[in-house]
Amino acid sequence: MEPAPNHDGATADEQVTVLTFDLEDRRYCVSAESVASVLGIADDSALADADDPWNAGAITAAGERIRVVDLPRVFGASFHTTARIDAPKLLAFDTTDDDGRYYGWLIDDVGTTSDIRLGAVEPPQVNTTYVKGRIEIADREVVWLDERTMHG
Repeated sequence: MEPAPNHDGATADEQVTVLTFDLEDRRYCVSAESVASVLGIADDSALADADDPWNAGAITAAGERIRVVDLPRVFGASFHTTARIDAPKLLAFDTTDDDGRYYGWLIDDVGTTSDIRLGAVEPPQVNTTYVKGRIEIADREVVWLDERTMHG
């Protein structure tokens, strides 16, 4: 099976570094070069109760405003805040919205970085713009999310 073409024009043998993270019992990853920092969130109650999980509010960190996407509510079964973990993390990205706020994803826990070969990425099982594909990292299936389309 031919690997899915890469929108960046990369070849199948090229490697990229991804950062893994957890949402409930699933593992995801995103391009590590797009993540500016990982922050601990002591109290996410204001974010968790937002009407729109795609725009769950904003926080300030290091003097910068970060617009939060509540991924447990977008992709998981944690729409009800009672099912949420106590100390979520926030992936802060290096891109901003039209108002100059950085994007951040609320996640359950952050993993490690891994170098993957682009040719090993399997295309998404369903047609979605948010998923680049699936890859196996450390004997576990990982869904690679496309942060560019998530922030689109």
